[in-house]
Amino acid sequence: MTNLSKTAPAPAPTSSRPSGSRLLRMLARKGTPTNVFVAVILIAAGIWASSAGPFVSLIGQSCAIFAIAFSGGAFMALGAFTGGLLARAGVTNFFVIIIASLVVGAVVGLIAGLPGLRFRGLYLLLSSIALQFIVNSLTQNYQNAVDQPGFVLPPLIIGSVDFSSGTPLYLLLVVVLLLVYAGIAAVERTGVGLAWKALRESEVAAAMTGVDVVRWKLYAFAASGAVTGMAGALFAYWVGRADAASYGLDLTISIVTMLYIGGIRSRLGAILGAVIITALPYFLQSQVSSWLNNAGINFSFYLNNQSEIDAALFSLLFLLVVLFEPGGIMSLLGKLESWLRGLGRARSTRKRDDA
Repeated sequence: MTNLSKTAPAPAPTSSRPSGSRLLRMLARKGTPTNVFVAVILIAAGIWASSAGPFVSLIGQSCAIFAIAFSGGAFMALGAFTGGLLARAGVTNFFVIIIASLVVGAVVGLIAGLPGLRFRGLYLLLSSIALQFIVNSLTQNYQNAVDQPGFVLPPLIIGSVDFSSGTPLYLLLVVVLLLVYAGIAAVERTGVGLAWKALRESEVAAAMTGVDVVRWKLYAFAASGAVTGMAGALFAYWVGRADAASYGLDLTISIVTMLYIGGIRSRLGAILGAVIITALPYFLQSQVSSWLNNAGINFSFYLNNQSEIDAALFSLLFLLVVLFEPGGIMSLLGKLESWLRGLGRARSTRKRDDA
């Protein structure tokens, strides 16, 4: 006779921990508080820039463009001239120009990556600067032969909305930046991202684990060239034309300085560095000069020699970072976080001992 009184299977145990507990555990992870702090600061600054007037909006637009750019002025010049040449040929569609700049940047990045396979560290940076000279010379000579003032881009109009300037342009650039950021974050969680991370840590170790070093390095060059080419097209839209003089060596040095100052191994660090380096001259020009003048201190020397002083200041910041904090501001904030954690643990230990 079948026993009908069998005990029913016990329900699967459910987690009794509230969602707040999971949030606290996440915040307890090393580096998370630093990333959250920087993200909150950047978001607050972005929201403020969207409503603080035309001047601040202009600074915000510049910050967003340089935050998108990752490799240097050479690829930005290619993206800008791609947009300018298409506009000269009668193409006015924003998406066509952006996609074309992505493709051109990717192709040239792939080609430029072939000699770059033999270089690492400082030598790779020097090869990038050599590429900058080549591209700048070609674009400048072509511009002089075809259209000396530069190639004018059409107004940035999508549908019935004019994104050519002001808050609409700023919001569009922020949206593009967020899409690029989200795309990179998503790729880093895939096999592609893991391969790139392994290459960044050690190419020898990556090869020993089966990573095709040549292929994945070329893919990295192509991806970087594509994103930076798009940033160049956006920069051309921002200034209204593609002009070779805007994409010289000083632009490459500025972008490299942004990356190192913010933190070359951090996505948030790249954005933070772009904001600092882009906004600092405007801050010195508009705010610091006003404060000093009100205090009776003559600040005209800086205002009359702003380009040279800014270049010297950025060079000094770059040297200080390389010498004393190669990980940039993000690394410095991470060390501060570790110090605060150690201080908290020490206090907890003292309280337990006193009890």
